[in-house]
Amino acid sequence: MCLMEEREAVQIARALGDPNRFGIYKDLAEISELRCGTICLNTPVRAATVSHHLKVLASAGLIESRREGQGVYYRTVPERLKAYLRYLRKLGNGRGITA
Repeated sequence: MCLMEEREAVQIARALGDPNRFGIYKDLAEISELRCGTICLNTPVRAATVSHHLKVLASAGLIESRREGQGVYYRTVPERLKAYLRYLRKLGNGRGITA
């Protein structure tokens, strides 16, 4: 079990704080993997903006990609989100916060 540093937690919070990025992450979490073109079709912003959002999510370690032919496929990294949730739970421990 890897301990998350505060700067990593802040990076994830910022990445998921944008409604479009959160929507992209949610879509990826609900389906095992999505092609970039499909993500673009399901997101109400331009393809260049989707590309930027995917880069931010990947930089936070929340998603990863793989290339197959000319397509790029994205999927979540569940362990990264779990580590973030453990970090948040740890913040709540000892302060009367329960989840």
